[in-house]
Amino acid sequence: MAQSKLFAPARIGLFAAACLILVFQASASRMLKIDERKIGIPGLHALPWQLGPWQASADQSLAPDVEAYLKPDEYILRDYVNQSNGGTIDLFVAYFKSLQNTYGPHSPSVCLPGSGWLVSSSKVVNFAVPGSPGGIPVNQFTMEKSNQRILVLYWYQNDRDIWAEEYHAKLRLLPDLIRYRRSDVSLVRLVAPLRGTTPDAELASCRQFTDRIFPLLAERFASVR
Repeated sequence: MAQSKLFAPARIGLFAAACLILVFQASASRMLKIDERKIGIPGLHALPWQLGPWQASADQSLAPDVEAYLKPDEYILRDYVNQSNGGTIDLFVAYFKSLQNTYGPHSPSVCLPGSGWLVSSSKVVNFAVPGSPGGIPVNQFTMEKSNQRILVLYWYQNDRDIWAEEYHAKLRLLPDLIRYRRSDVSLVRLVAPLRGTTPDAELASCRQFTDRIFPLLAERFASVR
């Protein structure tokens, strides 16, 4: 308890500094009127239906009101079934061309509780993936509703960076606009229903799935020009 009190002022200071940076960047981006490059979309529907033991059958669609609220420039929503053990992983990737005129991806840690899911646990973990020597940061949540329990993993990604914190994209907004004349970002989310008392098996499965899907996503995002 004493330790948390000791670091509380530092945390408040960091939060205040981040807020000041966001306010400054919002004002600066309006004053500078930076025109972004016209870019395409990553072609998410070209992702393969078969990923090792996981097989998808069809693309799904967001509910019209949800899509109108999120306003992604492109998205993919698929259920992949592991043919060896019957486990499922719901893959959702939403791509936004610009953060200047839209809020951008909405955190599942806010959207899912808004749909009635209660957060049982949450933390940021590191996933080892091909092409990223230090691994990538991933938000890990376990949630429950009625008699259902799910494991939720998500991160944010573009061709320049991968991060876990939602505010990071806003902190990078002005630097990316100045250096690259673009501010595109994507949300990558995996959801796996929990079949046991712990999420260990589903977490291991999602790590294996991410090992296969991450290089393909990186290739898709790198192709956006």
